[in-house]
Amino acid sequence: MKPVLVRLEPLTIGTVIVSDVADPRGRLLVKAPVPLDEALKDLLRQHGVREVFIEDRRKGGEESEKVLQSEREMLLRRLAFLGDGHAEKALKTLLIETIEKFYTELTE
Repeated sequence: MKPVLVRLEPLTIGTVIVSDVADPRGRLLVKAPVPLDEALKDLLRQHGVREVFIEDRRKGGEESEKVLQSEREMLLRRLAFLGDGHAEKALKTLLIETIEKFYTELTE
């Protein structure tokens, strides 16, 4: 199974975080693997952590398509801040293709 980066907010208690978590300044907050509990979730929020790595247990199909679409939409919202120059458009295209390739490989 591959680790996948997911948003912290919707994660359920008990989900195992499979990668060490650092705050935005690079300070280690959590040593992995560690199951998520409410106190840990609050700690991560307080330190500005919005995403964590969990083990991807999906087998593909419709669920993967939904995740891919959600990730693509989130990426497009973030990339909207880059602007519309030639270099920015090339970067946007590369990032979107990379995300799509990553999720396609997860389902194979």
